[in-house]
Parts: sequence; structure tokens; C-alpha cells
Amino acid sequence: MEHPGLDDAYLRYIQATPENQRYIQSFYLPFFQRCRGQVVDLACGHGDFVQLLNEQGVTAIGVDSDPDCAAEARRRGIHIVQSDVLDYLRQVEENCLAGIFSAHLVEHLPYPQVMELIRLSYRALEPGGLILIVTPNVRGLYPHLESFYMHFGHVSFYHPRLLCFFLDYFGYSDPRVGENPRMAQPLWRGGIWPDPARYEAGAGEARLSPVRYDALLPSSYHNVVGRIISRFKGYAARLIVQPLLDQVVVGVNRRLLYLEAYVESVRKHLMALDRSVECFVYATKGEIALDLPPECVGERL
Repeated sequence: MEHPGLDDAYLRYIQATPENQRYIQSFYLPFFQRCRGQVVDLACGHGDFVQLLNEQGVTAIGVDSDPDCAAEARRRGIHIVQSDVLDYLRQVEENCLAGIFSAHLVEHLPYPQVMELIRLSYRALEPGGLILIVTPNVRGLYPHLESFYMHFGHVSFYHPRLLCFFLDYFGYSDPRVGENPRMAQPLWRGGIWPDPARYEAGAGEARLSPVRYDALLPSSYHNVVGRIISRFKGYAARLIVQPLLDQVVVGVNRRLLYLEAYVESVRKHLMALDRSVECFVYATKGEIALDLPPECVGERL
């Protein structure tokens, strides 16, 4: 490596704590709970997911080329192999792994290396083995605006449909895609949009209601002439002014309703872009049904 320890330094710089990593990556535990053989975490960093798997009774090791990441994982008692992930996959025996996990690796690689990673993983997996690849969510807006460009090593977004194609091309069964709900959706954070329930509840309050304009006029006079003038103004307000202003109120209400509908449409479209910043694809080597919680079951693309 040109700058050994750079990945470890970056993880520490952004304060990627074990607690945060464990919370985020524990979402992926159900995918590997059926594995009876060894699971490998490619580019495992400090080995948080390896530790999670081991705690669940799953045999797992990590692979990472950064010497400082490897040293930190070993200090925490995590089994890690310091190696380039492609070199590691080339040297393992065929059909020897029950599962392969790779989080935030492929976006650091050009597509020929991504294809090679997927091909070599297929060779290494046993029949029925699972591969799960995690990457920044190209279908969300926030990664495009900020998070993707916060890492020095990012090469390219990979749309989950493209990754599914690669998986299908190399013979995997039933590739699927999902999003990790434990990752932030930080674009709006509720800051610029009111709570939808409160928004709906308060929408009617903004609309204008007909007003008794004669009630706004002075009604108490100390002489007969004043009372006659007051009565005349009341009739005039009810017969002439109020009908005209009521028409204005109806027109304003229509425009308010249109504005509410427009704002709600914009809100829904923008909120649709505020997706989890992390997506994943998974597939198996051979036909096998995965018993997953509903929130983990991915969609076919």
C-alpha cells in the first residue's frame, strides 16, 4: 500500500465507533444465521461484523489489506487475514465458504475488479452459499450531494440493478436488493417539513371563512341619526360588500387548496429521494430459500 494505515486513520477520523458499526451491521445478521460453515467479511475494517457473527455462533473471519485495521481487529481478539481481497479469494479452495459479506468495498473498485470479485466469490462459495454486498445507495439523493465524496477512495457508484446483473451473469440464483433501515436518511431530518399529521390537521386553519362584516362596524351611537347611519351601513355591508368579499374568499380558498396540494406533491417527491444512504444486494449459489425477517427480504429488480 502506498499509504499503509490510511483506512484505519480515516475510520478514526470520522469516529466510526464499534457501537455505531455494530448497530448498523447487525441488520445483516439474519442473512447468515443459517450458515454452518465459514463466513468471510471482505474489507472488514476493524472487524465489527466478524465479531457480531461470532457472538451469534457463526464461524467468521475478516480480510483487510490495511495493516492498522488488521492490528486493531487482532487487539480485540478478532480473527483477521491481512491481504488484498482478490488475492485472498484466488488462493482459497473452491466451495469452501458458507457466506461472503462485503460492506462498502465495491465502490472503491473499477467494474472489472467488481466482476472479478463476484466471479471469485462464486468459485469460493459452497453450494447454497450466500453473498451479500453493501454499497452507497445510488437511488438516494444525499449520497450524491455529500456522503459519497467524503471518502478518498471512492471510484464509482454501483446501481443495485447493475450488481444484480453481475450476480446473475456469474450464475447466482435470484439476486435481490434492499436498503438498510438502520442507516440515516439525513437529507431533511424533519427539519423543513412539518409532521404530516400536524400538517393535515392544520391545513384547514389556513383557509379563510366568511365574515359578518356588519359585525365589524361600530353599532353604538348616542343619537338617532347615528343609529340610522349605523343601520344603513349594516344593510349595505350585508347586501353589497359581503357578497363581493365572499367571492374573493372563495377564490383565495381555491388557491390555498391548490397550493397545499402542490406543496404536498413536492414534499412526497423530495421525501422519496431521502432514502437510506446504504443499499445491499444478495444472492445464493444455487437455488435455496432464505428464511429472513420481512424487513430483510429484498425486491427483485
